[in-house]
Amino acid sequence: MPLFLDYKRADRVPTVHIQKALTDQGFTPGPADGRFGLATLKAVVAYQEKYGLDPTGAVDEGLYASIISTDTPAPKKAPAKKAPAKKAAAAAPDEKPPAKKPAAKKAPAKKAPTKKPSVTT
Repeated sequence: MPLFLDYKRADRVPTVHIQKALTDQGFTPGPADGRFGLATLKAVVAYQEKYGLDPTGAVDEGLYASIISTDTPAPKKAPAKKAPAKKAAAAAPDEKPPAKKPAAKKAPAKKAPTKKPSVTT
């Protein structure tokens, strides 16, 4: 039976091998749990794009051998740092910031009717 792994159908043992190999090469497939989830799919697509392959996210026998082989160069990626977000006022000084909505007024609480004491004579 030919090997074929994708987001909908994957065997656990080959998926663990793929996840470990992708992690060793600097990709982020998530934990090596044998589940071909979204993180593994994105890591496979990133691998395919890096090496000029069609980015399908599916792993056939040839791609499996390519990822698992030790002669594939391991990219050294530093963790990417996110740039601080620019404030809207600094980016566009001509524009006014959006107006804040006034707080909604609460209806006054209704008092419970008081019971008049009955006077008996």
